[in-house]
Amino acid sequence: ATIAVDGALSNNYIVTLGGNRTLGNPTNLRDGAYYNVWVKQDGTGSRTLAYASKYKHPGGTAPVLTTTAGALDILTYQYNAALDICALVAIKAFA
Repeated sequence: ATIAVDGALSNNYIVTLGGNRTLGNPTNLRDGAYYNVWVKQDGTGSRTLAYASKYKHPGGTAPVLTTTAGALDILTYQYNAALDICALVAIKAFA
C-alpha cells in the first residue's frame, strides 16, 4: 500500500505501519515548507518503508526505520520547488 501525503491538509502526519508500505510522492506542497511524518511500528514490528522518487536522502541512502514493535520514528523533509524534491532525514527510535 502507498501512504498518501497532501501538503494542503497539514504539515504533520502520523501513520502506524500495518505492513510494508511506500511513502508516496506528496502533493500540494509549498516551496520551502517543512513536513513531518511520524511513523509507528504496529504490535508486530519489522515493517519496512520504501520512498517514492521525490524523496532524496543524505548520501543517497534511504533511512531504514526502527523495526521494534511499537517503535516510533519521525521523518522530516523540506520541499524545494525548483528541484521538485523533498530533502528527507529520519530521527529514529523515540522511546
